[in-house]
Amino acid sequence: MLLPRLFASAALCLAAAPGLGGCPTADDMTQGIILAQNEPFFMRGDFKATPEGFVEMRIIDFGGQVQESMALYRHGLVMTGEHSPAGHVEITYVDDLKPIDTLPEDGKVAISGIAKGPLGDAYVELELAFLGHNSVALAECEFATWTVASTLLDRDGAGASFRVEYAPELDLVLAAGQIGADGAVTPTYAYQWAGTAEDVAR
Repeated sequence: MLLPRLFASAALCLAAAPGLGGCPTADDMTQGIILAQNEPFFMRGDFKATPEGFVEMRIIDFGGQVQESMALYRHGLVMTGEHSPAGHVEITYVDDLKPIDTLPEDGKVAISGIAKGPLGDAYVELELAFLGHNSVALAECEFATWTVASTLLDRDGAGASFRVEYAPELDLVLAAGQIGADGAVTPTYAYQWAGTAEDVAR
């Protein structure tokens, strides 16, 4: 099952990076946007536009234990593929994604698709519920966000829910936490720095 994921890379020294080239915008996705966090573990996501949406390369460093994976997106709230040591999963959504753009006005959106993974094909439904407007500061950059409950369900209604902070101006999720049965949210990740591929190349 595709769930919001973690990532990072020791190639970027965050202490020196903030403010190098200003705050990234959606236009920077062509060359690449990088998001990273230092605590409680190091995580980095490199995002770059593709004809179908964008791709993310992630690295997570848990105390020297490094994990890498790649994910594909048609929309910042809609992951369509994940390739990791745990296996490969692809989701083909059959519903139009345009209603996601008016999620704050509509309140809820549900899109269905077929997931193809190591265990075969399975029906899935992605439910998105708008919880409110917010903002997230990443070092010197601040982005307006939608707080969204994102739930991926199988045919039997089993699945997991996450509360995410989605920045429409970047089309990226900046933070996520898993929603428990009691409604409590356990943080999964929260990026602390935002920059461009050009910033890191300097």
